[in-house]
Amino acid sequence: MLKILLSNDDGFDAPGLKVLYETLEGFADLFVVAPAINSSGAGCSITTNSPMQVTEHSNGFVSVTGKPADCVYLGIHELSPWQPDLVISGVNLGANMGEDLLYSGTVGAALEAAGLDYPSIAISAAAFHQPGSKDHMEPNYTTAAKVVLDILKNYKLETIDPSLVLNINTPNIEFSADLEYKFTTIGSWGFRNPPHIIEDDEGTKTYWTTHRDLYPDNDEESDIFTLEKNMVSISPIYPNFSVKEVLNGSFTIEKR
Repeated sequence: MLKILLSNDDGFDAPGLKVLYETLEGFADLFVVAPAINSSGAGCSITTNSPMQVTEHSNGFVSVTGKPADCVYLGIHELSPWQPDLVISGVNLGANMGEDLLYSGTVGAALEAAGLDYPSIAISAAAFHQPGSKDHMEPNYTTAAKVVLDILKNYKLETIDPSLVLNINTPNIEFSADLEYKFTTIGSWGFRNPPHIIEDDEGTKTYWTTHRDLYPDNDEESDIFTLEKNMVSISPIYPNFSVKEVLNGSFTIEKR
């Protein structure tokens, strides 16, 4: 039976992880190791300045007082009872597309697996509005989990290059046999909003990170455009920051 290490960035008790586990249970052997607290926005960061504690919970899930990448690192090297055939990170609350890939702990966990030469998938369910906003809609975790199961059942995992991550984003609709899948490029959300500033009666300011009110149009091959059309976006990501055009000498910096 297929062996899968599951992780995420929303925390070991996040609903998206629970739905993913319940959907894949019975199809594969599963082992869950995830952050002890919500670590959204952690990217590929790792814990280097403090020891990490590991806790096994009553449902068998294991939590780590570290980042998503730490969870995959410890899971593969120490905690999992077997070497996984595949690492899956998610299901994340909200899409991970465009420039947000730089911040995503969901993607960071999958990239850690790729760095250790394991095939990996990052799976995210679109919400488009953050919790607490008046327009917030809960993402459809079930659709995202069923997309993963469909891919595992119908595609040859041995053909997934372990040096890349399949970054999958699913629309906020019900799963059906008519749901279209598309391989996509990385789009752009454009510039982020300035920070939101709150000043109390004593003049003390606090600063909050904000997202984007508007974003540019994206071409039809992009992840953002694809999700807007209620299709599943699958973007292969290589964790290699080199650009061939630079190495080939077509890009230069003029000398003074």
